[in-house]
Amino acid sequence: MEMEFVRHEPCYDRILLVLSLDRQKKKERVLIGEELQIRFRLRGNMDADVLCDVTRPLGTFLAEFEHDPDGEWSRLGLAPLREALHSNRWRQPALEQSAGEFLSKKYLTGDPVRMYAAFRIWNDYLLAREPRERAKACDRFMDKMSHFTQMFQERSPLRFDPDTGKPERFHISSRVFGTVPAEETRLDLWYPDNKRNTECVAAYASLYPAVTYYLNRLNDWGLHFRKCKICGRLFLAESLRYELCSDKCRKAQALQNKREFDERARDNNYDLVYKNECQHWRNIINKAKKNPGLPADRLEKMQAAFEAFKKEALQRKKAIKTEKASPKNFTDWLYQQSSILTDLLEES
Repeated sequence: MEMEFVRHEPCYDRILLVLSLDRQKKKERVLIGEELQIRFRLRGNMDADVLCDVTRPLGTFLAEFEHDPDGEWSRLGLAPLREALHSNRWRQPALEQSAGEFLSKKYLTGDPVRMYAAFRIWNDYLLAREPRERAKACDRFMDKMSHFTQMFQERSPLRFDPDTGKPERFHISSRVFGTVPAEETRLDLWYPDNKRNTECVAAYASLYPAVTYYLNRLNDWGLHFRKCKICGRLFLAESLRYELCSDKCRKAQALQNKREFDERARDNNYDLVYKNECQHWRNIINKAKKNPGLPADRLEKMQAAFEAFKKEALQRKKAIKTEKASPKNFTDWLYQQSSILTDLLEES
């Protein structure tokens, strides 16, 4: 099913946005198209003609939901088409082109929400051009589409407790002022396979019901939103202990851990130097013990010097751990101490 943002024959069939959530695989599937074609797709017929059929990690629909605080959908998408419906045929092409370029950019992002909104706006404009009473048709078009894109100008529909990651239930009454039309809250529930293992919801007039269904399902399943410590992306997890969103980030974390380990190993080289120096002192003292010509008092001085050396070294190591001294200064000091035993032996 192709889409071009130029004047053409409108689509008269109802175009749906259908959500299918898979808790076990933590995947979401979003389809856009005519109802019959979507049902064919859901039953495994990949030749069915649809506008969009994308499978993504669970929660992506909410985390990447379109946000338009500056009202670009209204200014650049709807306003030129409204003016075109009230203009003569000479001005209409330029206005249609202006809106078409904006909607085309949104559509080509491949994001289902943007694709669905762009298609609905353009197709409803083409339908609004057909009646003779253009003014009334324009009012109906603007009333329907303005309310449809208003959701993009509000705060993100994804709300969750930052401490627990638990998503908050979505209440449409707190987002829409006044009476909510019944059409705006309608949501069709589908079970496309005979075993009813797959549950789908279809939204047409508004995206509010789909968002409500999505958040409530996540809340019922007890899933938690987490922020990946590597890429910063939001993802859903069974518990708060999960900190990484994908195998790619897990590999990146493992590489980072190895680098940190290697860095610590380089920094901790002073400890290995200290152990080697201690063994060097022991070897000299043990060799001195086997020397019958070495005075007893000289051997005692060597052993006392070794104890003093170890005591001083431990104090200096503590200073490194509290960042009051550097490993380099410590290793330089260690090498300087090796001359103590040599001087004692030369005295004898």
